[in-house]
Amino acid sequence: MVIGNRYLNGSPILPYANVKAYPGTDLFMDLQFVDHTTTPVIPTSIAIEIDDITNSVTMAGPTQLLPGGALGGTPFSYPAFAATMTLQVGGIAWQMTFPYIGSQLCQVGMQFTAIDTVTGQPFTSNAVIAVVELCALATVSGLQF
Repeated sequence: MVIGNRYLNGSPILPYANVKAYPGTDLFMDLQFVDHTTTPVIPTSIAIEIDDITNSVTMAGPTQLLPGGALGGTPFSYPAFAATMTLQVGGIAWQMTFPYIGSQLCQVGMQFTAIDTVTGQPFTSNAVIAVVELCALATVSGLQF
């Protein structure tokens, strides 16, 4: 029998995606950019960083994504900047810091700059896109898939 607010109220609604994945697999993240009035805007710059928050280690970035779909020398792939876009993070970015620990939590953070539709001035917004739990694929023989 479990007694407590969490049991009675259910799980909290998180302000970010909560994902479980295996190391070395590509992940796709849908993004939508809006200003303070929730009007869609096209970003003028985007920066991404992936951190292993279990072990306090930077895994990728911070990387400035380039407009027009060019890769900034990182495992990130995306179409040209748009108000809605899909970010693909290649499996090369998703490696366990310590594969023997079973799992680790990773945080995908983003900062973007866009032009506000009301003021016409640039603004910068920071957000956590997702928290990804990497689950190790260890076997008794030590072979990893």
